[in-house]
Amino acid sequence: MMDWTYPETNDEAGIFEIGRRLAIELGRAPDVTRFIYDSREMLLATREIERGAKGGRLLTGFQTASKLEHEIARYEALMAAGTRITVLATGAKPSDPRLEPLDYRELQHSTRELPNQWVLASDDPDQLAFVSYEIGDPAQFGVGGAATAGKQFVGFVSDDPGVVALLITALDGVPRPIPKAAPPAPSPTTVSLVADIDKMTAPDVQAGPGAVVIAVGRNDDRRAFLTGAAIAKRDGRSIVLVDRSSEGFTDPYMDLRGDDVNRPSPNRLFNEDIARREGRGLLVNFLEAARMLGLEAGGWFPVKAGADGLAEAARRFGGSIFVLPPEAAKPGLAERLRGMALDKLTAQLGAPVLVAQ
Repeated sequence: MMDWTYPETNDEAGIFEIGRRLAIELGRAPDVTRFIYDSREMLLATREIERGAKGGRLLTGFQTASKLEHEIARYEALMAAGTRITVLATGAKPSDPRLEPLDYRELQHSTRELPNQWVLASDDPDQLAFVSYEIGDPAQFGVGGAATAGKQFVGFVSDDPGVVALLITALDGVPRPIPKAAPPAPSPTTVSLVADIDKMTAPDVQAGPGAVVIAVGRNDDRRAFLTGAAIAKRDGRSIVLVDRSSEGFTDPYMDLRGDDVNRPSPNRLFNEDIARREGRGLLVNFLEAARMLGLEAGGWFPVKAGADGLAEAARRFGGSIFVLPPEAAKPGLAERLRGMALDKLTAQLGAPVLVAQ
């Protein structure tokens, strides 16, 4: 398979290495191929290929989703003319409804891989290809337009069918996003929670804007959640569920699984899908109930114990009200050592602390 990765030299000579690999892959020198270095000439080549692909098929790399946003009208017109378009870029697909028919493939960041470059390929109705690698300062990769000061590109155009075929194979090989599965039907526990919250009268509390931080994972979590969710529903607040069951001798995030969107992170809240994968059944019910009520909610494993963990949750996620389970009214020795005595807790948090009844 053709290796399109730009050489580590990161200078203009690297494009000749790409040409050498093409010749080896094809078993001959690529036909009707010319190298280009001027960004204005590259833009003209881009427009020619877009026009040439009208009504056919076009695969194009935009580097970043923000660059696609500047070309929405042009690509809407191409799709209206029957052009089948695949776009590759880093960042989420722009939400503009005009791009709904677009086959969008989101990329991981790279400064050397082909799909991350400025690239176009079409094999219908004509064989057309343009590849431009951005070279220079990696920190500025994909930032700004082609004419931005300090930008440097090197690339080629070709109508060699073999080159076009190799290019399309590489670009179309980027996987499509996996459609999100519909959430499972809510459990009877979740339905019961929603019904109870709908019937509740939220306790009066005076607090500034911010989330309701609910301590769960110890004692009567259900009553704490009902109280906090009722407040959030009445005031239009979000919910942060701090799962204190993870407090212990070890950091809940130091398990060598890496830091990606499919696992918990100390820097962001997790959703019900992650709670389900982590085996936190009651948290799943709480997060499902919040979603059914139209409330923004997320779970979090504290990096510190007791009062320190709640304070850290408020700092990271903007908490302004705290709700504790009923047992917090008379904390035991272990809880007092964790700073959970109500007088000290209220002073440390500097915000209203409610004990669910």
